[in-house]
Amino acid sequence: MGSWKNWFQPHILERGRTYFEEGRVSDLERTEDGYIATVEGTEEYEVEILLEGDTIEDMLCDCPYAEDGNACKHMAAVLFAISAAEPSKKKAPAKRERLTPAGLVEKIPDSQLRPLLTELVSADEKLYRALLLRYGETSLDECIKTLKKELASIGNQYADRHGYINYREADDFECDMADFIGRQTQTLLERGEPLLVLRAGIDALREFASYEVEEGCSYIDDAMDTMLTDIFCTCKEDTVSEMFDLLLKCAESGREHWKVQDFAEQAIFSRFSGEMFDRKKLELIDRQIADLEVSGKQGYSREYEMEQLLTRRFDLMKKLSLPKEELDAFLERYTNYSDIRKLRIQQALEDGKMDEAIRLLEEGKSAGRDKRGLVAEYSEWLMNLYEQQGQRDKLIAELEYHVFVLSSGGIEMLNRLKKACTPAQWIEYRERYLSGRSYHKLDLMESEELWERLMKAVATAGHLSILDRYEAALKKRYPNELLEAYACILTKEAATASNRKRYQELAHYLKKLRSYPDGAERAAQLVGDWRARYTRRRAMMEELRNAGF
Repeated sequence: MGSWKNWFQPHILERGRTYFEEGRVSDLERTEDGYIATVEGTEEYEVEILLEGDTIEDMLCDCPYAEDGNACKHMAAVLFAISAAEPSKKKAPAKRERLTPAGLVEKIPDSQLRPLLTELVSADEKLYRALLLRYGETSLDECIKTLKKELASIGNQYADRHGYINYREADDFECDMADFIGRQTQTLLERGEPLLVLRAGIDALREFASYEVEEGCSYIDDAMDTMLTDIFCTCKEDTVSEMFDLLLKCAESGREHWKVQDFAEQAIFSRFSGEMFDRKKLELIDRQIADLEVSGKQGYSREYEMEQLLTRRFDLMKKLSLPKEELDAFLERYTNYSDIRKLRIQQALEDGKMDEAIRLLEEGKSAGRDKRGLVAEYSEWLMNLYEQQGQRDKLIAELEYHVFVLSSGGIEMLNRLKKACTPAQWIEYRERYLSGRSYHKLDLMESEELWERLMKAVATAGHLSILDRYEAALKKRYPNELLEAYACILTKEAATASNRKRYQELAHYLKKLRSYPDGAERAAQLVGDWRARYTRRRAMMEELRNAGF
C-alpha cells in the first residue's frame, strides 16, 4: 500500500486526487478481501481494491477506461480515501517543508531573474502567451489572435485528425479548456478588458463545440459561469450593454453551434435585469417565436420549444407590468398550447371567473385527448372545482370518466369516488370496476375486505410476488388455500429454474412454507419430488441441503 501511487500515470493520479478532494468517494467499506467504494464520475462507478496482506493484489472498476486494463482515476480516488481513513501507524520521517512559489522566487538573486525568466518563456509557449497578454501592450485584435492560437493548440493536443476526442482524453481536454477560460479571464480583467474576456470565452466555447467528445463533464459550464460572475463584478454600465448586444448576436445567429447559442441565451435571461434589457429580451423572444412558426418544424419538439418561449414571454410581460388586456389577449391567442391554457385557467380563477375556467378545462380535455396524462390533469382540476362548488353530480361524472375512461388515479381515486357516491351507487361502480381488466382490482378487494374473492384472484394470478403482497391479509383467514397456492407456483418455478440464484429463492420459499399449519410436511413433499425429478441439478441439491432440507 505504501507504493500504490506508482500504479497510476501522473495525470490520472491527479484526477483521482481531485475526485477525492471533491468528495466524490462514498460508501467506502472494508471487506475481507480489501475495500469497496462508489465513485461519482460521469456515472456512479463501483471500485474494488483487492489486498493480500498489506499488498495490492488487484484493482477493479466498472468504468470504460478500466475495462481495457488501465488503472483509472476512480481507483486512485478510492486509494486516496483509504489513505485518509487509515493513515499509516508508522511515524513518517520528518520532511523539509516545500517552498511556496513566492518563497522560491525570493531565493533567486535579482541579477538572475530576467535571464531565468527569458529562458522559461522561450521554452514554454503557454507562459509566453500569458505574459504577452498581460505585459506585451498588444492590441485587442492581437490578443484575440494569441488566445485563438492557444485554443487551437489545446485541441490539437487531444483530437485525432477527424476532430474526435475519446473518453480517455475527454476529462483532460475539457479540464485544459476550462483552465484556459479561467486564466484568460484573470489576465484580461487585470488589463481592464471585460468585453474581451467575454469574446475569448465564447471563442473557447466555439472551439470546444467544434470537437466530437466521447465523454464530457461540467468543467466547461462551470468555467463559463464563473467567467460571467467575474466579469459582472468588475465591468461598468456601458460595458454591460455591449456584452448584452454581443450575447444577443450569438443567440440569434443561425451559424452558431447550439452550445454557444444556449450559453448566450441563458446568460441573457439570467444575468441582465432592468426595463431596457427586458424589452430587448421580449423582442428576442418574438423573433424566436416567429422563426419557429415558419420553420416547418413539427411534433413534440416544436411544441415544447414554443411553450418554453411563450411561458418566458408571459413572465416578461408581467415583469414589465404590461396592461392586463394585453396579457389576456396573449393568453387567448396561444390557448392551444397546454402550458398557456393552464396559465389562462389560473388567471380566470384568480379573476373569479369559475365558468370560464371550467369551459377551458373541458375544451382542454377534448383538444388534448391523445395525451392521457394531460387530460387526467385537466380532469382532476375539474373534480376539485366541482367539489368546491358542491356540484355532486358533476363531480361523480368526472370521477367516473377519470376512473373508467382514463383508467387513472388508482385506489386513491376509487376511494374518492366511493366518498362522493351513495352506498348503492358505489356497489354498482365497484362491481363494474372488478368485472373489467383493471390494474388495481386486487387492491380494491383488499380495501373492501372481499377476502374470499381476493384469495381466489391471488391464487389464480400465479405469481409469487402477488402472493407475498397479500400474504399478511390472507394468511390468518385462508392458511390452507394460501399454502397450496405457494406450493403450486413453486412446483412450476422449479421446473424452469436453471441457476443457483433461483434455487436459493426456491429454498427461501420452502422455509416460508414451514410457518403454515402442515407447511413442514408440504415443503418436505416438494423437496422429495424435486430430488426425484431433478437429481442431476447438483446446484439445486446443494442449495436444498444448505437450507436444511
